[in-house]
Amino acid sequence: MGTTVLVPVDGSSQSDDALAEAFELFPDARVVVLHVVQVTRIPSDPEVSPYELARAEGEAILEEARELAAANGRAVETELVEGNAPRTIVEAIDDHDADHVVMGSTGRSGLSRVVLGSVAEAVTRRSPVSVTIVR
Repeated sequence: MGTTVLVPVDGSSQSDDALAEAFELFPDARVVVLHVVQVTRIPSDPEVSPYELARAEGEAILEEARELAAANGRAVETELVEGNAPRTIVEAIDDHDADHVVMGSTGRSGLSRVVLGSVAEAVTRRSPVSVTIVR
């Protein structure tokens, strides 16, 4: 079987750049685009649960990734999973038998990086495969 590349996306321009970079670096690879659902804000509509909002936003992010792939003449597999982002991404490496991870850097610095950490940094430390971080 050929190379499999995992590309976690969060809707940022860095994750879009990471997907484009994955296409360039691995032109013949199977590409799996992953979005990890994390509830990070309360919806303005009390009828919508925070989880439903996060899932809907995740589906929209994955649809954008599929459109970017199509614009590059590529097809991708997509997956929406709930969980802690770094842990879930590392688990997805095994689940998809990925050979490489390409992901964006959110560019946090200073106190927010110390307090919140960096998903890319945590994945890089825990990953059993090589990780390319795109800025």
